[in-house]
Parts: sequence; structure tokens; C-alpha cells
Amino acid sequence: MSSSSVSKYDVSSQPKPRTEYDHLRESTTASDDADETSSLPPLPEIPPAELDLTISLDSILGATTVSSEKVQKRASNVLKLAEENEKLKQELRAMSERLEAAERRRAELDKRRREADGENAGSAR
Repeated sequence: MSSSSVSKYDVSSQPKPRTEYDHLRESTTASDDADETSSLPPLPEIPPAELDLTISLDSILGATTVSSEKVQKRASNVLKLAEENEKLKQELRAMSERLEAAERRRAELDKRRREADGENAGSAR
């Protein structure tokens, strides 16, 4: 291989393309940074943290136990209500089916009665 083919693929010998970031980095100086930050209002003072480390681990766990008991009780109530809701839905379906069956039977009886009245009226002539 010739040396010209090596330099053709040798990346380190080629100049790197300039980016917009390079231009900004060169144009920004320390005095520009100072001017930029001096025009900003000062930050407010952060008050020191007031940590109360006198709380016992038992009091923290005790509060969690009470709240977890409430959550468990609520979950139990929700489960009971869901079961009751399913029972009521089943009862409603059964009642709807019985009602539809009764309406069909009534319509059938009305139809038979009309047919019977029509036959009686035809035979009376």
C-alpha cells in the first residue's frame, strides 16, 4: 500500500470541522460571564433545615400501622361491595329474563285470544 492511501484514510491528519459550539466557546470570555451574572438579582437566602431527630422509630411505624389498617379495612369494604354488586347484577339479569318471558307469554295469550275471537266472530255469521 502506498503512503498516499494511508493518509487518505488517516483521520488525525485531516482538519476537524468547526461547530457552532466551538465559535461560542472562543467568543465567550470570563468578563462576559461576570457581566451576565452581575445583571441578575441576588438569590434569596435559604434558611437552615430544622430537623427534628427526636421522633422515635416506633411512633413512625405506629402511624404506618394505623394507616395500613385503614387501607386494609377500606379494601375489605370495597371487596364486599363488589361482591354485593355482582349478586345484584345477577338478580337483575334473572328478573329481566323473567319479565321478558312473562311479556312474551302475555303477547302469546293476547294473540291466541284475538285469533279465538276472530274465529268465533266468523262462525257466528
